[in-house]
Amino acid sequence: MTELNPASDDLELTNHAPEELPEDSPSGRLPLMEAATALAMLKEGKPLADVRIEKLTLQGEFTAPIIFKNVVLDRLTIKKAIFHEVVEFAKCTIYRARCEKKSTFEKSFCMHLCKLKGCIFSGLTIQGLARFDLSQFFGKGDFKYCVFQKDAKFWEVTCDGWFGFQHCEFHGLADLRSMSIGQGLTFNHCLFQQDALFRGISIEKKLDFDVSHFDGMIDLSKAKLRDFVYLETISQGVRQQFAFANAVVDRMLIKPKQIEGRLASENSGNHELAMREYGLLKAIFQTLHRFDEEDWAYYRFKVNQRKSKPRSWLRPWTKLAQICDLVFLDWGCGYGTNPGRAVVSALLAMLFFAILYAIGYQHFEIDSPPIADLPADGIINRVVYSLMTTVSVFTSGFGGDQFNTAHGWVLIPLNIEALLGTLLWGLFVVAFSRKVIR
Repeated sequence: MTELNPASDDLELTNHAPEELPEDSPSGRLPLMEAATALAMLKEGKPLADVRIEKLTLQGEFTAPIIFKNVVLDRLTIKKAIFHEVVEFAKCTIYRARCEKKSTFEKSFCMHLCKLKGCIFSGLTIQGLARFDLSQFFGKGDFKYCVFQKDAKFWEVTCDGWFGFQHCEFHGLADLRSMSIGQGLTFNHCLFQQDALFRGISIEKKLDFDVSHFDGMIDLSKAKLRDFVYLETISQGVRQQFAFANAVVDRMLIKPKQIEGRLASENSGNHELAMREYGLLKAIFQTLHRFDEEDWAYYRFKVNQRKSKPRSWLRPWTKLAQICDLVFLDWGCGYGTNPGRAVVSALLAMLFFAILYAIGYQHFEIDSPPIADLPADGIINRVVYSLMTTVSVFTSGFGGDQFNTAHGWVLIPLNIEALLGTLLWGLFVVAFSRKVIR
């Protein structure tokens, strides 16, 4: 049978019988303390250290601090208890704990550097700081109907099995940074009123936020997520935002409308970081064969790329390049993602030039008006001829006959429209082909 040293950072757990817990203290085997003796000492406010206790039950009201240091606890039960002072477990090893039945911690509840196996936390209300940082869960971590009224810290928690929260409320910061989960992490019907930090978290299987509500940031920066991430079913408050910087994830189920206007880097004006995050989203949507959503992410990527480039009127060519990028590539075709924009841009351009041609109607040599029965220089013939001219020049480019019949200043808009039409036709063909080929 493998022995367990609770003072060591390395832990090997087997299915120990309750009477055969082979934990050693620095001076030898940890002494066994009776549960009744331990309870009496705790009610007097005396800390417990370097002992092992079996079947300890904490029930009722406790007015003194509850302190455990390097204690092995087998079948710890906390039920219908009220703790008026801090409750702290430091470097403890805990088997089969049951914390349930609406117990209340009026101040902090700390399980720091602890090792837990087969423990269930249910119905707890923690009014102060909740700390589980640097603790190790073996088998499963299970939190149900818990209320964290202030910050909840699960920083660098490790678990070799599944870790889950069901119907839990986080009213303060939910700090789950750098957690390492051997199976999956699930949140079912949970409430997050402040930021939820998953930065640097490592999960081997799914990360599921099933029907949970978020009012603050969901920070998945630098997260290593090797399976599906489920975000489609969450609900979002008006302040909710996302961060995905440098995340390693291939399969994240999320909709563009959930992200639109909620990317923290973009909202803060950090367009270079936003560009990289949209690039990640584009790759994710491509992996999932969601091509319309991929186009959306690519478009946002290009917009932020344009905004991230340094521009200055001291270098006017940079501002000119930015304006051309905006007008032709963004408005013109949505950076190749929206052929409909090219069509709308073309119609607006033709309408604009048609107005110019109608104004400069006298500068065209017209053998016969389009409608012979009406006055040659009447308003109807002006409108019809200008529309025919703009369509011809826009579609045929510099090969139109209008260049041979026009003179004066109208030659300038004719040349501009011919060039613009050639460009917009090319953009339309590229955008349309991109849609069809995929």
